[in-house]
Amino acid sequence: MSLKNIILSIFKKIRQFFELILVTILIYMILLIPDVFLFMGDLNQYTWIRLVLNIIAGGLIAYFGYRYLVKQADVVFERLNRKKVGMSVIIFVITWLFLTFGLPAIFGHNPLPGSNQHAIDTIFNHLTNWWTLLLFSFNIVVIAPIVEEVYFRGIMFEEAKPLGRVVQILWPTLMFALVHSPSTLEQWAIYLTAGSVLMVVRVVTKKLQYTIMFHSLHNLVALLS
Repeated sequence: MSLKNIILSIFKKIRQFFELILVTILIYMILLIPDVFLFMGDLNQYTWIRLVLNIIAGGLIAYFGYRYLVKQADVVFERLNRKKVGMSVIIFVITWLFLTFGLPAIFGHNPLPGSNQHAIDTIFNHLTNWWTLLLFSFNIVVIAPIVEEVYFRGIMFEEAKPLGRVVQILWPTLMFALVHSPSTLEQWAIYLTAGSVLMVVRVVTKKLQYTIMFHSLHNLVALLS
């Protein structure tokens, strides 16, 4: 390969990485939209309306993300595969055991909740009516996993493909952890572990439906605990 071709190849990779950064910033801004309804103003005012608007915004974001993704690649749904479901459940159990018992043993204590988890706990503590609790739980268990999987292990994963397999796997995993605002080593360990395991499920099953199921189950267990 000539020097000219090498230089052109390097500049091409730089351009592709810059484009990936722009896509990542756009995704981050899009994901902030539903939270506007929850974190602006006093949550005690018009609570159920804010929760409904949060769910609608999240649903629309998931829908348009899905529509964009299916035009790029057939990676979202397939007829349920029992082996893939069983494997996803086994991976989930192992991950839950590690996060529940492994990490506290490594760090010597239970990790303090990050700002993202603290915000969720704050909202949850403000909800007193069963219908507002149900709406918020629906958002956490259904809407949020769909949105995050479509955008991180769907769109971002596919957009990173030109930069090679390593970047394609590591970049969405790192950005997934970063968007959850970890502030300590323990919190980074939690979100990087969760992101890495979800990426394993994504790469092995090749379909987002299994990562969505995994993510929803994880959020449900976390919500119940």
